[in-house]
Amino acid sequence: MRKNILYIAMACFALGFTACSDDPNDAVTKHVYGPDEAPYLRSDASATIAYSAEFRKGHVAPKTIYLKDYAEQIQTKLKMTVDDMIAGVESGKVVFYNINTARGCWNKAAATKGSNGWWYDASGLVADATTGVACIELDKTAKALVLSVPEESAAGVSVAANVGFAIDNGKDYDDYIRFNISFAVTDPGTIILNVTIPAGDYASYEVEFAGVESAIQACFGMTSSEFNALVQDAAGDIAMYMVDEAGNWDTSSSYTANGIGYWLDATGKVTTWGTDGFSYYVETHDGTVGIGRAPGLASGTEGKLHLVYASKSDSSKFIEFVINTTLE
Repeated sequence: MRKNILYIAMACFALGFTACSDDPNDAVTKHVYGPDEAPYLRSDASATIAYSAEFRKGHVAPKTIYLKDYAEQIQTKLKMTVDDMIAGVESGKVVFYNINTARGCWNKAAATKGSNGWWYDASGLVADATTGVACIELDKTAKALVLSVPEESAAGVSVAANVGFAIDNGKDYDDYIRFNISFAVTDPGTIILNVTIPAGDYASYEVEFAGVESAIQACFGMTSSEFNALVQDAAGDIAMYMVDEAGNWDTSSSYTANGIGYWLDATGKVTTWGTDGFSYYVETHDGTVGIGRAPGLASGTEGKLHLVYASKSDSSKFIEFVINTTLE
């Protein structure tokens, strides 16, 4: 008899511990979340899409995540096409919200970027435009997420934000697709040089691409040899642009020197050979960019030339040279 009582007591004790689980999936009846509650985030690694958005300091063009590129995952998790999902956001059948990863739940915060987006502070928390360092906005027309950072962002910004689409079944958001987006503002490709251009008419100082290979690799994802091969073709994807004092690229001037290159006046503005005030040239040579001088310039003359090599198809890929010159 005592043995039976002991077994019963042990069984009750075990059941008592089981009932204390705080995992929503362990509950006999799942909690139904009301409109003012933040539903928990059901763990599902296969529903998470990781995306890294790297912006270059001084040229922070927005980046776009086209949802059609993830149509298969959306179909698998939501049983919807991308068009159906966007239509669901319009009708209320699908919700588009932030996800608070620290608390493991959805965040129903009101939009702070347009009508379908949010700003985030340096900790990845929802913020407004005055304190935000990055933002995500849903473009329903383009069926895309648009990612951006402020134009004046300094290198070193690093923040992660999570947003998701979920079916609103009136109980939970268990059927969802999530975007885990990492933002970073970097400055790996700014090369500052102090050079002395040798004496002699049309003499030049040659900056070797091999000497800045790490910057080329970081900015273009290629070796200096591969980069050199591309810049030998003036009609290719990589262009040279001069940069003014305000940091604006001169993308409208045609090349005025040999190959990919320009003749410049004393302030670094594009001009042509023989024009009054022509003083320098920058030319792409085989394996180098040459910084040269016009005839008749006085020894000791100092100047500053600012240029970029940039991809025509993706302007976020560029390498920048700030060159302080002295004539021998």
